[in-house]
Amino acid sequence: MEAAWQRLLHREDMDTRLVRAAHAEPLLRQLHPSSSHQDLHFSRCTGDWSWDVPFIMHLPGGRYLVAGPSRSQIVGEADTAEEAVALVVGGLPSGCGPAVVGRGEELDRLAMAPPE
Repeated sequence: MEAAWQRLLHREDMDTRLVRAAHAEPLLRQLHPSSSHQDLHFSRCTGDWSWDVPFIMHLPGGRYLVAGPSRSQIVGEADTAEEAVALVVGGLPSGCGPAVVGRGEELDRLAMAPPE
């Protein structure tokens, strides 16, 4: 996970304030980060996007829009990177823990596994 975060933290085309604010949040730092068109996404698995975590898009004027998990679900708008991160944290799925190695199917298997 940390390698993925470090790649984003050092990308010249990324909003470093936003990536730093997300990386500073322990609940998000345990997720797999990725970027598409400078949007900041988080996944509960490393092999693809889990599509169950809100993400952050840029708005004109340096503001942010938090949506998700689907693009049609608006969580809210934020004036600062820290406010956007807080909106994502507030929208995390119940029991959201560290990202698992693998694809979304691995999350499904873990969800169906009996408790130990």
